[in-house]
Amino acid sequence: MLERKNSNLILLNFFISILLFYFLLNSNILHKYFVGGSLYIFGDYKAALNMVVCSQENQSLSCPEFAYGKILTFLPYSDDLKFTYDVLIPYLLILIFVFFITYSFEFKRKINIIIFYLSLFNPSTLLLIERLNLDILIFISIFIFALNKIFLINWIILINLVLLKIYPIILTLIIFYENQKRNIYNSLIIFSIIFVIIIFLILKFNLLETLNAYGTESKAGYFYLFSFNHLPKFLKYSFGLNYIVSLTLLGLIFIYSVFRLCRLNNIEFLNFNNNYRELILFNLGASILILSYLIYSNYYYREIFLICTFPLLLKEEVFKFKYIKYFLYFSISRYSFEYIYSFVSLSDFIYYVNGMRYFKGSYLLVSYIKSFFDLVLIVWLSSLVFIVNRKIVIEKLFPFNKLLRN
Repeated sequence: MLERKNSNLILLNFFISILLFYFLLNSNILHKYFVGGSLYIFGDYKAALNMVVCSQENQSLSCPEFAYGKILTFLPYSDDLKFTYDVLIPYLLILIFVFFITYSFEFKRKINIIIFYLSLFNPSTLLLIERLNLDILIFISIFIFALNKIFLINWIILINLVLLKIYPIILTLIIFYENQKRNIYNSLIIFSIIFVIIIFLILKFNLLETLNAYGTESKAGYFYLFSFNHLPKFLKYSFGLNYIVSLTLLGLIFIYSVFRLCRLNNIEFLNFNNNYRELILFNLGASILILSYLIYSNYYYREIFLICTFPLLLKEEVFKFKYIKYFLYFSISRYSFEYIYSFVSLSDFIYYVNGMRYFKGSYLLVSYIKSFFDLVLIVWLSSLVFIVNRKIVIEKLFPFNKLLRN
């Protein structure tokens, strides 16, 4: 049960946030200073909606997929539902998005409030809201997984998310966390069943050819980038360094840094029985963020999954550790820098010589800094995932290890 004082603070900050979003979405400030000039608001959402409309009206024609699975084409659509799709659903998604974030925060300390507003109103989150990319559905689903105890509903949502975009397959981790009393054997059985169902649905409805989850039509190039290949791209552009070589070296540095941090920080958490929902949020959000960063060339609105880690890290019994505090202070610095990065990205940072495109020094500088910030973030977060889950994994695998020894 929420304390009355915290409930009032949740409602207050929820309404303040909604009013700020309403103001930004209905002014030119959002496009001028944060996300650039879009032809229309909710562009990614409307592109996905066009795919649904096309599949309903022109079943014999090939419709655009825009990096979403064919499962969207099964949604019902008619002129009677136009207002629902065009107006109600977009704003309802934003309301739910803001509510879940607000609900998960405790507004007891200044740092909590600072991180709350920075995470909601930094340029990467504003880009997600302005485009209303369907990553917002995956984000909302993580909170549902953490709060909902009817596991069958979680599994149905999970299957549909994987058919929408392949990378939420990492969210199958919820099977191993959702029920503290479930043993490893039952978790593995459920995991296997869900995996078989996903494969069956892909084959049954011919979804494989339209599972454009790698986003080949909408990859981030040099702009708004959140990816492991961010630094190698710019090193190749600036100095002509071999892309594969620099990517390999960076990978070795990444692995060494994570292992080094894990060895140097022997933090022991007693248990998470009182913060188990926050633990689920942390693991699912961090897993998606790390996976996306390492594998895909993402637009930086995928950084929203970092928000899922804060409710656990801001808990009193977790926040007391210096390693956690420094990570949160670093996150604040990184969020603050993104305003500079966004401003420079929206300025006149390109020039042409003999028809060749070149980036100005200011943009190269902020891009290098951002790529460094992103790398440090994921290295640090990867070590935290290991540290937080070390004891839990050992306990989960204990029966399995015992069986192997026998």
